[in-house]
Amino acid sequence: MKIDKDEFRKYAVKHHRINGLNVDRFIGATNNSPKGMTPYIIEERQLNVAQMDVFSRLMMDRIIFLGDAVYDQNANIIQAQLLFLQSVDAHRDIQIYINSPGGSVYAGLGIYDT
Repeated sequence: MKIDKDEFRKYAVKHHRINGLNVDRFIGATNNSPKGMTPYIIEERQLNVAQMDVFSRLMMDRIIFLGDAVYDQNANIIQAQLLFLQSVDAHRDIQIYINSPGGSVYAGLGIYDT
């Protein structure tokens, strides 16, 4: 299953009314990160080979990673990712890994309630 960034953006903005600028920043951060900061993997399948950042590959396996302080902007993105993965397949589990020094309690509760 490949998750398209444009499809994710449309879903986040249209269905969950997340500010498009915030979604674009998130997508830009995951797509344009220096190669030394975000590991890239090369995945070979029967018909093609694809290079992608590790966070996109994790999301394909229904794994979400948050490695920063929890604030409204990244909490909204995490919530949109959770809702998107739920809409793709409501019966499969979603795993979320949080490595956070803290942040906003309300933003964290928003993730928890999703």
